Amino acid sequence: MTFFLTILAFSSLAVLFYIYIGYSILLGILSFLFPARKVRKEPIQPSVTLIISCYNEEDILPAKLANCFSLDYPSQKLEICVVSDGSSDRTDEISEAHADKGVKLIRQEKRLGKTAGLNLAVSGTSGEIIVFSDANAMYDQDAISKLVQNFADHTVGYVVGEAKYTDAASTSSARSEDTYWQYEIVIRKLESSLHSMVGGDGAIYAIRRELYDELRHSDINDFVNPLQIIAKGFRGIYEPEAVCWEETSGSFSKEFRRKVRIVNRSFSGLLRVPAVLNPFRTGFFSFEVFSHKLLRWFTPYFFILFIFSTTVLGLQDVSPFQHITVFLAFFFLFAFTGYLLSANPHVWPMFSMPYYFCSVNIAALIGVNKRLMGHTQVTWNPPRQTEEAGSKIARPIILHITAALLLVFLLFETGRFFHLPLFFAKTTFWTSFGIIFYVYFGYPVVLSFWSWCCPKPVDCSEIFPDVSLLICAYNEEEVIAEKIQNSLALNYPSSKLHIAVASDGSSDKTAEIARSFSGESVTLFDYKERTGKIGAILKTVPCLSSDVIVFSDANTMYAPDAVKKLVRSFNDAEVGAVSADVIMQNEETTFGRSESSYYSYERWIQRKESEIGSIIGADGGMYAIRRELFKAPSPNIILDDFVISMNVALQGKRVVFDEDAIGFEMSSITHKAEFFRKSRVVAGAVQALKQAEGIPGP
Repeated sequence: MTFFLTILAFSSLAVLFYIYIGYSILLGILSFLFPARKVRKEPIQPSVTLIISCYNEEDILPAKLANCFSLDYPSQKLEICVVSDGSSDRTDEISEAHADKGVKLIRQEKRLGKTAGLNLAVSGTSGEIIVFSDANAMYDQDAISKLVQNFADHTVGYVVGEAKYTDAASTSSARSEDTYWQYEIVIRKLESSLHSMVGGDGAIYAIRRELYDELRHSDINDFVNPLQIIAKGFRGIYEPEAVCWEETSGSFSKEFRRKVRIVNRSFSGLLRVPAVLNPFRTGFFSFEVFSHKLLRWFTPYFFILFIFSTTVLGLQDVSPFQHITVFLAFFFLFAFTGYLLSANPHVWPMFSMPYYFCSVNIAALIGVNKRLMGHTQVTWNPPRQTEEAGSKIARPIILHITAALLLVFLLFETGRFFHLPLFFAKTTFWTSFGIIFYVYFGYPVVLSFWSWCCPKPVDCSEIFPDVSLLICAYNEEEVIAEKIQNSLALNYPSSKLHIAVASDGSSDKTAEIARSFSGESVTLFDYKERTGKIGAILKTVPCLSSDVIVFSDANTMYAPDAVKKLVRSFNDAEVGAVSADVIMQNEETTFGRSESSYYSYERWIQRKESEIGSIIGADGGMYAIRRELFKAPSPNIILDDFVISMNVALQGKRVVFDEDAIGFEMSSITHKAEFFRKSRVVAGAVQALKQAEGIPGP
């Protein structure tokens, strides 16, 4: 078994070495041994159609069109075509406004994806050469001229320009992406000199019009179309002097989604044109595709084999695998640190590069697996567009658990490897014990002593400010009527209490039921698209004009005087937010009683924190803030109640706890439900830390 695992470990390592280092070295050696294949270049000026793919590009399209008008190419030979893939913003309007300058708008009424739009556009254009571009790619003045000069060589079927990043040094994500891109450029140049570069670049590449074959909607045009051209016997050339400038995706998360999409569609595309893998048909190019693309996409599988075999051998003390295992553990911990710090624009490369490396390989694994299961992505949002509000938790809790296990494993292996003395083990034990003891016992003792020595009382004289009670609801048809009735029955002046129900794309009868209560005291905000609770809050709060906003969940029922008690603390000018005492019900089970006991402990902590200053975060079931102190969180934030309330504290105001303002909420019915709820809280806390929201940032 050891022999087999050793062979597996070294074989997978050899493949990984070849993929990332060996292939480029081999290309360099071959380029040195064999003369580069010449390309006949002449200053020709064929008719050119420049196709710009757009989906909701109103922000960047004016600059792109201005860039097109400045190109150093005869205007009578340059046709500019904007393909709008069902855009719902001003993209079409902007394009039509430039019709007098030769801009042609081709609109695809339904959103069918970029490739479907290109099929439609190519069939309606007349240029001998077609140049494909993205809306955010800004060309150098001579970029078109530099591209088309290569088509004087009749063996050339497509030409790819060089995309450069304008923000390469702006963030750790951008630096990681640019480093990888520079590595890719080296490979592209070597491939082009030997035969053809593999694939195109959606930002800047050109083809002969007659070589465009209509593509399937699931095809990625800048990969499948070049493969088809190679299969017809033409070459694909890299032209480094044809330059365009664009921004990176801007964040690790956006780059991750982009990589998933690219690998998924590219792998699907290669399966569409398998002839390019036949060396008897495409010669050296088949070797390039296999080495540069196919093996690269399957890198994660080789990594899994390498990690598995190395770890098993390392645990068996087989040299040198115990050293490699420790190195891998450190590498992944560094990558995890990079993940935690990924929202910070300036992360050390020792953390950001391992994270980027792991991220793109996980993306490749997902992309390939999706295709193997029969799914190919057709539509997507450009990476520069805002992330979807209320986005789902991307399984961060799994990452945290994995990192914790890695740390334990690393400590274990380090102890075994270095034969650490008993003193180290004892120190680790007592340090860990001390931290746990402080968290659950020491901190409450400190709070008790501090609140006894230095209390900060709150002026709770009765006041009646204008209040908006905001209820965010998604598919709450079972409780929304009871919640609205409960709110209308509150012991608070009706002229000063307005109830706002924000239906977050509910697909049941939530909106219909809420609409039946609409009147002077109740307003329904019926949002058709689901954007998550934070999305509903961000869209609704600007519509509220009251002095105080009370945030509530649909399943939290208030005691009659809850709002009256909640807002009285605002008589104190130092108070900016107030959290209520939401009591967990459903104590008929052992788990329910345990949960209720835990929250009693948490409420005691909050009461003591409030007595000396501010609590850490509010309860989303019932809390209130001064309207003017609302600072909008990012639209992807998970713990909206934590971030909104702590943003108040960051503005110098207190966030206090009022145990007399009481609400009631059903506790989790099962251990599983509470586990996932707690996982969400932990994930949200880590996200807030990463994005520096609700906490002091740099």
